[in-house]
Amino acid sequence: MTSRTIVIRLQLVAVVVFCWSLSPSHSTSTTLRGHRQPLGKQREGPEETIDEYDGSLSAEVFYKQYVEKKIPVMIRGGAKDWPAFKLWSDEYLNSKYGHLEVRLEEKVEGESNNRLPAGKFGIGRDTLENFLSGYRDPDSNAYIVGELPSPMFEDARVIPSMACSSLYNQIQEVNFWMASKGAASAIHRDAFHSVNCLLNGTKEWYFMDSKYNNEVYVIHRGKYEMGGLSMVNPRSVDLEQYPLFADVKYAFLTARPGDCLFVPGGYYHQVSSFGKKNMAVSVLFTRTPRNMTFDTCGGADQQHSKPLADAGVYIPYSGTGLMRMGSLDIELLRILVENFTLASGDRFDAEVMVQILHECQAPAEGYPVQESSPEADEELLQLAQQLFDILNTDKKPFLTKADLLTIPLDLWKQAVFTMEPADVANTYDFEYSIVSAETLQREVTTYFQDKSRMTQEDWLHIYMELAGGSEYFGLKVFKELNPEEKDKLSKSEVMSRLDKALERYEADDPRLDIDENEDELIRNRGSSRNDNGGGFADYARGEEMEEQDSVHTEL
Repeated sequence: MTSRTIVIRLQLVAVVVFCWSLSPSHSTSTTLRGHRQPLGKQREGPEETIDEYDGSLSAEVFYKQYVEKKIPVMIRGGAKDWPAFKLWSDEYLNSKYGHLEVRLEEKVEGESNNRLPAGKFGIGRDTLENFLSGYRDPDSNAYIVGELPSPMFEDARVIPSMACSSLYNQIQEVNFWMASKGAASAIHRDAFHSVNCLLNGTKEWYFMDSKYNNEVYVIHRGKYEMGGLSMVNPRSVDLEQYPLFADVKYAFLTARPGDCLFVPGGYYHQVSSFGKKNMAVSVLFTRTPRNMTFDTCGGADQQHSKPLADAGVYIPYSGTGLMRMGSLDIELLRILVENFTLASGDRFDAEVMVQILHECQAPAEGYPVQESSPEADEELLQLAQQLFDILNTDKKPFLTKADLLTIPLDLWKQAVFTMEPADVANTYDFEYSIVSAETLQREVTTYFQDKSRMTQEDWLHIYMELAGGSEYFGLKVFKELNPEEKDKLSKSEVMSRLDKALERYEADDPRLDIDENEDELIRNRGSSRNDNGGGFADYARGEEMEEQDSVHTEL
């Protein structure tokens, strides 16, 4: 073969490879529209729309056209008549509600390099007063994502679209969102329907229909889990790793101060927040409301909101103690029990409850069934008997559907709390599940390689800066290391007490006992482990917040 022949063949190979690389099925990342760019760059623009109404929307239209069909809708100016819209300046919140406790998360959801923010009572727990003192700092990563304390209900309202129907008395929980600019969520779907009312700032929403389950690459486990996070990073969409996402059509809108947005449970969305102050209140309600009636306000009152303080909120949070954000859907549990009771010949007992628990644990379609064991089956049977005993206060051999309809809400709540104990992130002891005992032991060992004494300041540097803990918990641990309250500790003193001081950090589930009847965590700061999996719902994730005039235009 001559050198000329070799050159010609190499040229032909190069042409073939070039053409192959341009074919649709073998395109490189440079030809993928929006690859590794923010959400929204993957298509030419929004191809779906969200209906908008000015001021109000009748309760019947809201329910039948949007709630039942699980379609988002924007009600512009829906919260402008709230007292909170005018009153909730930082000064007002601090003076009236500063003593109340709030739950913290990081501003940008899903960023692996983010440290969870610490408040007055450790990671994830703060007072509103302490939060307000520093949340505008450019370096602040603190973001209130939790239940709205019930004393604050007096300044909030329920929009007429909900207030003038049975939904007014079927509210699961009420959530509060507050941060400075820069908060952003993952792509996700919530377990509950919600009405998110913006009080400050602006909020940009991307909506993707719930039909895009495969294309969104959602992480879900259970058959009844309507909530869930997408694996796609909205700040840098990787179309090589998640190619189907390129087919997702989306809607886009901007919420402004006073706007209220209905977000259906199970509908994918992503939210980004802007403005020096971002604040919103979300009213969450069941996906399975019962006994719906409309026009309960009557006449002209249908144009006016009603007090949140007078609404039927199933799981309110007092502003201190144990939180219950993300609890199981009480109405969904009721419906499951009623349906299984009828399917069992109008008979509900512990055996039927076992069937319900198996149904609740069923995997989502396409996911493998978890193998059982005699121990797990026995635990399930014990739980089923416990739940039946809670609901069966008259100690009957079995209950009928008619019996079930007479069970008060408090007993259904007790059953829900028994099925799924409190998420550790809702307790004072979240930090024990976040800070690594292994990291602390390693850093202490390294410290004593060239030092012979440790001060409280030295320990706090290790605990806070190197292990990512809070000052509050760091001081608690140092007190255990230093019971004699010395100025400095020797290596032997620290090392002999370190394992004992870090026991709760190493436990699988170091929560203290919780008094379910009081809904109150024993207030000596025990410990816990974050595990909100299992059950039949994945719970309401967070949205963001925004801003406006005087109180509302702090740009």
